[in-house]
Formats: sequence, C-alpha cells, structure tokens
Amino acid sequence: MTRHYWMGGNRSYEQDRFYEASLDKSLWQPGDSSSEWDACWYTGMPDPEYFRHVGPTRKINHIPGNAALTVKSRLYQSLLTLRERVSLLDGNDSGLTDRLQFFPRVFSMPEDYHRFQQEAFEDPGQRWILKPKNAARGKGIQLVRDPAHIPLEPSWMVQEYIENPHTMHGRKYVLRLYVAISSVTPLRVYLYRQGFAKLASAPYDEANADNPYSYLTNPDVNAQNLEAEVPVEFVDLDRYRAWFREQGHDDVALFARIEDLVALTCVSALEDMRERARVVGADTRGCYELLGIDCLVDSDLKPWILECNLSPSLDVCTGPESGGDIEEGVKGTLVKDLISLVGLNGGPVKEAGSPEQQVIAETEHELARAGNFKRLLPSEKQADYLPFYTLPRLEDWVIAHSLSGATLAQPVLRRRYAEDMISEDRVYVYDTRLGHLNALNESGSLIWLMATDGHRWPRAG
Repeated sequence: MTRHYWMGGNRSYEQDRFYEASLDKSLWQPGDSSSEWDACWYTGMPDPEYFRHVGPTRKINHIPGNAALTVKSRLYQSLLTLRERVSLLDGNDSGLTDRLQFFPRVFSMPEDYHRFQQEAFEDPGQRWILKPKNAARGKGIQLVRDPAHIPLEPSWMVQEYIENPHTMHGRKYVLRLYVAISSVTPLRVYLYRQGFAKLASAPYDEANADNPYSYLTNPDVNAQNLEAEVPVEFVDLDRYRAWFREQGHDDVALFARIEDLVALTCVSALEDMRERARVVGADTRGCYELLGIDCLVDSDLKPWILECNLSPSLDVCTGPESGGDIEEGVKGTLVKDLISLVGLNGGPVKEAGSPEQQVIAETEHELARAGNFKRLLPSEKQADYLPFYTLPRLEDWVIAHSLSGATLAQPVLRRRYAEDMISEDRVYVYDTRLGHLNALNESGSLIWLMATDGHRWPRAG
C-alpha cells in the first residue's frame, strides 16, 4: 500500500532533499496537503494539531515539549533543575552531582537581571556572552562589553563565557553532534557516530573581543570573513578524533564523557516532553526528534554543552576544498539512518507476547536498524542513569532489567521531599524543596499510588 509524506515549516531545498531521497519510493509518494500524510518532515516546530493524530503508523519528526532542550534559556533551566534535584536527594557524596557540571551559567532577562549584576560584580574577571533565547545561525550573539548595559527585553539571555577553549590549528572550535530521540516512553536516545568540528575563521585571541571570527564558530557568521582564506571549515569527527590522538590525547575518554553528558541532557527534559505530549494529546510512538547539539571542549579537555538546536541545518556550508563533499556525505547518511531508525521504510514490528516482551522486542528491533547511530539510552549500564529520572515509567524499568540482567534497586520516595494531592482521577505531586508542582499523567499517577500504597504522605514538618 502506498503511503504519503508531507514536508512543511521553514522549508528549504537543503532541509528537504535528504529526507525525500531517503524514503523508499516504492512505499512513499508526496502528499497533497498538510493534513493528508503518514509521515511528516517539518522544519521548525509545528502547531499542536499536528500531533493529535500521530501514532505507530503515522510519524512526525518532532516531540511535544522539546523546547525544554531547544530554547537556550529552557535548556539551562532543565539541566539546573535536574542538578538541584539530584543534589538534594543524594547529596554530593555519590558523584551524581559531579556528572552534571557540564553546562555554563545562564541568566534570562529580565527576571535574572539583578542576579546577573550581582554575579558580574562579584566576579569582575568573568566574561559573558549575550544571546537571543530562540535564534539560530549565530544571529545576535556578542560578547558583553559592559554588564550594566545588557538589554532587558525578554528575548535575551546572558551566558557564562567558557574561557580557554581547546583549539585546533590555533582556532576555536565546537563539536556539532547529532542526537536522535526515538522514543520518550521508554526513553531511547542515540548519538550519531559522525558529526563535525566547526572551526572559527580567525586564530583564537582572548584579548581580541572585538573580532567575532575569533570567538564564534557559527558558519553563517564566519562566511562573512572576507579576509580568511577558508572562512568556513568543517572537520568530520573521524578526522577530528585522529587529530586529537595525534596531539597525545585520549579520544575514547573524551567521547565517553560526551556520551554521558548528551544522555543526561536528554533525561533533563524527559518529564517536560512526556507532560506536553499528554496536554496536546500526542501518542509519542509517532514522535521522534533530531537535535544538533553544540559541545565545546576547553583547554582541560572538559566537554561543555552549549546549546541544542531544533531542526539542525542540513545545508552544505563548506566548499569542496574545506570538506564540503564530506559534509554532504555525512548529512545525507545521517538522514538516511534516521529514517531507518524510526522505521519509516520498514514494516511495523509484529506484536507478540506480553506487553513487557513487546517493549523489549521493539527496543532491540530499533537497535538492529540504527545504522551509524550509537544507542546511549537505554544503556547496558542503565543503573547509572535511573537515579537521574524524575519518575521512571514501567517501560523504563522493563528495559533496564532486560539490559542489566540483574535485579535493580527500586527508587525510594522520600516523604520529606514530596507531598501529593489526589483530585478525582489525577495526582499532583509537590516538591517541597524546589517548589515545583507536577501533574502526573495516568501512568505516572498509577505508579505513584502503587509505590505509596495509595496513601498520601503526611505534610512535611
């Protein structure tokens, strides 16, 4: 049976062509309208109605609630909330909090203005970078000259500037990583084995804050550097890792840390995505997300998450002499592997056995068609990640038990940290330390009631 695909949003030939080329033409034909499709490729974020009829056989390339990752100020808040919660629950002795020290401070205007001024006053040597909260391609980014004169409009944020970046051939770079979230229940996250080091077009000079070509790596910015012999240069990750080893460094250790921070970053937004999907009425089995994550490596070889990009650019930014052919090959194969990963060119997995067996089978079938994607979550060491989940769902536990081959410790609900309120068929849980009120969905409510034997915690005293 022929199925139909539709492409929408902020469309461009570069964004669409790899997707269209990756679909099996014997299975797929273009659709005639934005409502008649079995697969939708949308550049940007679609309106909520797009999600109301998705499911296992009707898929779209976005997940409701992804703004918790893709809006710069929201990303920081997601990670900060996760770190605060883990710190409160486990203290600093377990090492869990140490694993969350990989993102720079962010101050959102105007509500954080006074806090930022205090931080800037107490640390006069720290530099800051001004960014639009929801822009891309380096638009509007600039180093802060005078902290007292930053704009107060709510479209702006100030981010801690990471000093002493690691350099490649004397130039600053960031690593563009491609990450796929193929499922939120259970959470499944993949990191693409290829990507790029994006280089600035001028030598890095800490004293030259007036030269954006020295401290910014965005290709759209550096393309304007008419004095550079090669204004835009990408180095694919294979060549980057080979160069990194030639410098005497351990690339395996670096990417192990990168994989950990990518996995934890996705976990930080998990409940936002699950809750937003519930609100808009989305069956998340029909949702997936491709993110472009920018990661900076400092001179101590510590990786930092800078931002997560929605609908990452698939434009070929570089000329043939600067790696353009390699860039096109990586991006084309990336989309082809993504289409395979989410099963658009294959038939659905036949349901067999118990629901638990079905979840396991689906997860393993997906891994078998992952191509160049490396699965980060669920991990064979899933016990290392479960403590970071706000409330693991049954599906998360089923997969964790399957991969670990051992009995895992159940999460402990601590009465001094939470109060609940049961109203009709909903359960509301209030975090007494962080001041967050969470409305649990049907599955979460059931898990909560089973874990607490249906009894409410007494009010914390």
